[in-house]
Amino acid sequence: MKISSYIESMRPQTWFLAGVPLIFMSILAADFNITFSVITTTISLFLIAVVFVLGGTNMFNEAFDMEADKHNKPHRPIVSNRITRESAIYLSFLLFALALMWSSFLSNGLFYLTLMAIFLGIIYSVPKIRAKDKPLSPMFILAAGYGFLIPISPWTVFGPGKILIGILITTISYVWFLGTTNFKDFKDIRGDKIKGTENLLIKTGAKRTITIMIILMSIIPSLILGFYIYNNIFPLWSSLAFISFIATFILLYKIMRKYSPQLAHIGYNITYILYPSIFVFLTIGFWLGV
Repeated sequence: MKISSYIESMRPQTWFLAGVPLIFMSILAADFNITFSVITTTISLFLIAVVFVLGGTNMFNEAFDMEADKHNKPHRPIVSNRITRESAIYLSFLLFALALMWSSFLSNGLFYLTLMAIFLGIIYSVPKIRAKDKPLSPMFILAAGYGFLIPISPWTVFGPGKILIGILITTISYVWFLGTTNFKDFKDIRGDKIKGTENLLIKTGAKRTITIMIILMSIIPSLILGFYIYNNIFPLWSSLAFISFIATFILLYKIMRKYSPQLAHIGYNITYILYPSIFVFLTIGFWLGV
């Protein structure tokens, strides 16, 4: 069915990666005051940020990624001719429009965050700009979307007066996500080389890329979190989040010791649990520290 193919093109598997941080940041931004209004607003935030913006961006990306997908992901709906490229582009812009209209009703801050996310999603994939094919820009764009724009969005609605806490948390997640974005390149390297992509993996090689990932995904965020806790910015219980960073370090170290593209792909799948777990532990830490 075409409807299921369109949903597949929106890559709902990524909604967990973005949705869990958004939900837990909503709980934290609302001061754990889980009312019916908070729940309905959180659902609205999820639809705007995760389904409309992220889903539309994923579909837009697939529409302009056909050459690489022929080698990397021939099962995707557009490459396998289950949906047309033109219809995917039209639907992605419809989703973007819905996200902008809905976000404008919730708060001005959310509207501008949504606009920024859509802009980054377009320049990531659109020809001539095509930030995705540059060595470092994919890292910064994806980290801005997943690591900053999505988790900060609840603070613009529930806690605009305490948004500094949200920014401090998203500083940790932004830096962590700078590293995770490189995981996807390991499984796509064949098609990326054919297409002429110049990402970090192709430029520096596997071992150096993983070393950079270790620093970005675990060491630097751990230092930031430790600094916050030491200076009484975050409750001591927030140190539970170190579990996520230690697990990240162990994962990357094992991949570097016995590297293979298959092992790197397994690591990529594990990050779907590790990244959201940071927000879960931080929220628990704030709750225990109250």
